[in-house]
Amino acid sequence: MVFSKKTKITILCILIALTLAFIWGNSLLPASASEKLSDSVKEALEQVLPADFFKDSQSDDGNLIRKLAHFTEFMFLGAELTMLLWEILKDSLTTPLMCGLLAAVCDETIQIFIEGRGSSLKDVWIDFAGVLVGTVLILLLKRFRGRRQRRSTQTAYGRHYSMHDKS
Repeated sequence: MVFSKKTKITILCILIALTLAFIWGNSLLPASASEKLSDSVKEALEQVLPADFFKDSQSDDGNLIRKLAHFTEFMFLGAELTMLLWEILKDSLTTPLMCGLLAAVCDETIQIFIEGRGSSLKDVWIDFAGVLVGTVLILLLKRFRGRRQRRSTQTAYGRHYSMHDKS
């Protein structure tokens, strides 16, 4: 299925808005609700992960779940921002990273005003690491896809010769 550029941009904007609503919506939860949510996610993960996965954790299990959730949410955000900005700018690394960092700072700022929550510079770095990984994954996929398309084009039309080939 091939989408027009305008359709791709619209879909990506909607995905980004939904991702930010999810991230910031969770940050608006009071600490007690956030802990309950983390506990339910932990219980679900315990069904598929090895039994001792959480036992060796240095921090409490809920904290580990929250950090992994933040990293994952921001990884998706980084991927979405990179795809959107690639459609618009065609070659951008700095812009999605800065937008992701701004989203992380906003997320931690929201938590300052929520009962039982607080802001953490460490969490901004975890969030930004997620954005960075999402961005790098998309750029690697684009590079791999481009190489694959070039190879299939060369195969379909015979070998492509450049000025630098010695024959």
